[in-house]
Amino acid sequence: MRLTLVALTAAVTSAFGGQAQLPSVDDARATSVTGAVTRTRDTQPWALSSGERVPVRQVISTGGDGYAHFAVAGGSNFDLFSNSRVIFRQNVASAGDLLDVVSGRVRIHLVPSAGQLQQRVFTPSAIVTALQTSTLSIAVDEDDTVRIDVLEGEVRVRHTKLPHGEPTIVRAVDAILVQRDEQISRRVDRGSLYRYTVKPLHDLWTAVTPGHSSHDGDPIEGNKFLAQARPLQ
Repeated sequence: MRLTLVALTAAVTSAFGGQAQLPSVDDARATSVTGAVTRTRDTQPWALSSGERVPVRQVISTGGDGYAHFAVAGGSNFDLFSNSRVIFRQNVASAGDLLDVVSGRVRIHLVPSAGQLQQRVFTPSAIVTALQTSTLSIAVDEDDTVRIDVLEGEVRVRHTKLPHGEPTIVRAVDAILVQRDEQISRRVDRGSLYRYTVKPLHDLWTAVTPGHSSHDGDPIEGNKFLAQARPLQ
């Protein structure tokens, strides 16, 4: 029995970069990984494989061919597409704070529970809060402009740097654009998810719409995926 425990400790130590650390219910589990995907602990990047667990406060990044799906205890999950970076549970003091989306494209399924009355996602320009089960897609542009498309449920959106008044509510199949240096206008693009005509946009939102392969679209070129979107109405 003692030998078994020693072997388990050694395996966990190796998996988490030299520090003994047993898997926690707060970890994310990578259920599918393709291409270049890494997690960073203490500034050291480690290649991520399917089945591996990612502890809190780690940075997860994908390369130009990278894609990964992660499951979280309680039913929440998230997908990272190519050239994206997130921080998993950076604020461990708040159990409902799931992700900080630093760059790229992410699809997130949020499931608030009795112990987590809300779940939040942070971006450079917007804080997104879900009080009910919701699925959304987030894309962060080079200038920190953020587009949020809601596929299921509804979310509340506040500006990260310019908080003002009540949050803007965005419901299923609607979208909102949040710019770094401007107040949220509360204009919501109604039913926008299926109305794109520009090819990079089509590929992007095909990638983040359920029922598609999710990571075989063309890469985003600069900030075109936001600049070429139809204006919000």
